[in-house]
Amino acid sequence: MRKLLLLLLGLLLQLMFINSILGQINYSGHIQLYKMIRILDQTEISLPFRLVEYQLGLSKGNIDLITNTALEYRWASSEAKVDVREAYLVWYPSWGEVKLGKQIHAWGAADGNNPTDNLNPYDYYYIFLPGSDRKIGVLSANLKYYSNWWNFEAVVTPQHTSNRVPFDEPDFPLSQFTEFLDPRDHVVDVENPFEFGGKWQINLKNGDLSISGLTARDRTFSLLVYDLDQDFSVIPYFGYRKTQVLGLDGVTFYHGITFRGEVAYFKTRNDLSGDYTQPIPLESEAVYGQYVFQAEFAAPFDITVSSQLLGSKILKMDGAAVNQTTMMGMPFAIIANRGFLISLSRSFMDNVLEFSGYTFYNLEMNSFMLDGKMDYFLDENLAVNFGLTQFSGNENEPEDRFNDLESFSHVQVSLKYNF
Repeated sequence: MRKLLLLLLGLLLQLMFINSILGQINYSGHIQLYKMIRILDQTEISLPFRLVEYQLGLSKGNIDLITNTALEYRWASSEAKVDVREAYLVWYPSWGEVKLGKQIHAWGAADGNNPTDNLNPYDYYYIFLPGSDRKIGVLSANLKYYSNWWNFEAVVTPQHTSNRVPFDEPDFPLSQFTEFLDPRDHVVDVENPFEFGGKWQINLKNGDLSISGLTARDRTFSLLVYDLDQDFSVIPYFGYRKTQVLGLDGVTFYHGITFRGEVAYFKTRNDLSGDYTQPIPLESEAVYGQYVFQAEFAAPFDITVSSQLLGSKILKMDGAAVNQTTMMGMPFAIIANRGFLISLSRSFMDNVLEFSGYTFYNLEMNSFMLDGKMDYFLDENLAVNFGLTQFSGNENEPEDRFNDLESFSHVQVSLKYNF
């Protein structure tokens, strides 16, 4: 990974300083001051946020260099960290595209919740943000071939990258607390980290249809084996299950309504091996499915409406139980098995003022999440944002994750400058 970044940096310097006359430089980004205040007691929620994001692109002929860098900051500790989220080269031959480097991929037809999109891990600190904002870039090679009526895409990833899971974060209910055991101390390295996938898309008269496949490792570790040492102490070992994914997605249009849908079939198993004293493996295998169906249309008064029905279901399980929070697929699957989401958005005063919001209803637990935002543009580049995120659980359902999230209900305020 370090060698690749040095190679990309060297090419960037060459294109910028040696061939600056022949190349074209594009850049954009933003600076955002951001605060979260808990509704329960009006205290600050101290979590990291992206203070600065900077996208730099360099073009020369049919080759592009694209980078996306963020400066992450935390108010309470004044801790700052630079995160190179993407850095890759793109070659545009006559028949398609070739990409090499650290990339954030996008598969699937639905907006935001995509059971067929499993190429990138997720950053759980940003799990409630939309689209690529919550993804982590992976070192990969990507090839796309375009035809008149069909397209093909292949992705190869030589190393495994896991989800960024918060640990010991009292302000974040999805944090993993490690008072008695830190599982990170007992995570077994992936022996064969090679991952690959392919996607074939058919372009139809009124939409498109895609089928995809992926062989990879889960992004969150699971308990896979117990080992008894010489003192007969039990040591749990964690690892990443091998998972195969088969996906189907499509989009079509009918009388001003856009319909999108995805279905994914997952087969996962524990293949952890290693040198243990007296291992007791957990022979866990599971088959599960996820789906999302979406309808989007323009309502009266220029209101844009989007709705989704989504769900996750375990179809078969052998051996030890498979923890649903470690499965691949949609991020919402970690807090709800079935849900309905509806979002509304509306602009005023020539897009100077924008209102948006959505609600996610947990169909099994009768609990919900409500999120609303207002953006006011002080000028073309400067905007102030106010937001509200409210969770309401069901106290009669102890397993309802929304009960834990109630304390995370908060208001947000930010000042954002785009350049």
